[in-house]
Amino acid sequence: MYMPHRRLAAFGLIGVLAGAPSVAEVNHEFLFFPSVDGFDTFSESVPSVKDSFTRASLDLLYGFSGDRFRFLGEFLLSSNESELERLQAGLRMGDETFVWAGRFHAPGKFWTSEYHHGQFLQTSITRPALEEWEDDGGTYPSHIAGLLLESEHQRHDDSAIGLAASVGLAPVLEDNGLAAHEIFEGKSEHGLSLSFRASYRPEYLSSSQFGILGGWNEINVEPGTIAVPDELGNIDQATLGVFTDWYWNDLRLLASLVYFANTLEFPTQNTDDNYLLGYAQLEYEANNVITVFGRVDGGIDQDDSAYLGLFETFITERYMLGARWDVAEFHSLTLEVADTTYGASATGSRDFNEFRLQWSAVFP
Repeated sequence: MYMPHRRLAAFGLIGVLAGAPSVAEVNHEFLFFPSVDGFDTFSESVPSVKDSFTRASLDLLYGFSGDRFRFLGEFLLSSNESELERLQAGLRMGDETFVWAGRFHAPGKFWTSEYHHGQFLQTSITRPALEEWEDDGGTYPSHIAGLLLESEHQRHDDSAIGLAASVGLAPVLEDNGLAAHEIFEGKSEHGLSLSFRASYRPEYLSSSQFGILGGWNEINVEPGTIAVPDELGNIDQATLGVFTDWYWNDLRLLASLVYFANTLEFPTQNTDDNYLLGYAQLEYEANNVITVFGRVDGGIDQDDSAYLGLFETFITERYMLGARWDVAEFHSLTLEVADTTYGASATGSRDFNEFRLQWSAVFP
């Protein structure tokens, strides 16, 4: 089994929060994930994209793990937002099965399920467009309020099969994009969300895995949100995809490909909208402190999508290169350069070149 130095350190830190369900010890853990990001464009200015900015973030994560009961809370504070990201309580239903209730991360998004909001845990600064949060231009749910089932089974050959499935409330479409259900929200205009992920690991304690994921979401539209002649009522969205996170000695591949089938419901007629989105990120760990990486984001038919055209800054293509330096055991500096294209609309796409620099860490 191969597990890089950084991954091993992070695995040890979050074990109390997301470790194997068979662990029966009572544990409490408070983790702090601070980060500071710098962004600059080194091409011609484009609408809807700031030429440069600096953003500081702090992700606070608390977890309790007992014999039968678990609790997890996560709060994100940054220069431009503050939000309760997760608040969930779990009950053991078997040696390797938990049922959670509350607000949690959608199991149908692989990157989100792996890294959550802790920037230190992911190698790159940016997330693939397919995996973006709702409030950062994401086009399908990252947060769900409802019930979540998580189960993992170790097979006789030491491989493992994992399953996660959820039912809850989908986001609504507002002026600024998708808005997830807030845990203390009263009256809800949110529709139904179903999400799942099934994975296979050749070794129970290995990080290498692959699997399938998907979901169905009823995305209701806030009246007056979309400036179209015929008022858009709601959007039915079905997804089905595959993912992998695979290690070969010093190389690692993270990839996902998801097919979207949307139906946009108008009073007079419905519009069907289908496309494919994906990404592949290749990482090379040169030594215990330096990792170089690159990623390609893209898809098929995304430029002509009626649904994606509702998201002004959705990234339709990105070609990115980067490097990460782990300056200390739990501190890192990362830089990225990318050629980015956004805007899936009739007015055409826009292209710019970007540079990012980030410090991230985890305490204690």
